[in-house]
Amino acid sequence: MSYGLGYIGLPTAALLAIEAMISCVDLDQRACRNIIAAKSNSRTGKLDTFVNQPLIRGRLKADIKPAEADVFIIAVPTPFHEGFVSNIDYGCAATLSIVPYIRPVISLFWSRHLR
Repeated sequence: MSYGLGYIGLPTAALLAIEAMISCVDLDQRACRNIIAAKSNSRTGKLDTFVNQPLIRGRLKADIKPAEADVFIIAVPTPFHEGFVSNIDYGCAATLSIVPYIRPVISLFWSRHLR
């Protein structure tokens, strides 16, 4: 499961969907609807082509709620508070939202990227 359908989360999910079924989560309902309709949020045609391959094959799904998965990837923004102090609120919220779905022997990766 990939949490976040931005410029890190969506391409990562699309790459993984070449070999596996991937469920994506994003709080932006529009982003989820675009995935379901086989449209990426990208501004470049190359990424659309890359993302649309697993979408069309049904290997990439999206929802606004997390679900049970073997692997979780959290790729959410990390904006700054005043004074360039990282605001990890999005990452913490995403992590807490998947806690009910974590089973033993699951890998958790947290991709920290700046806005």
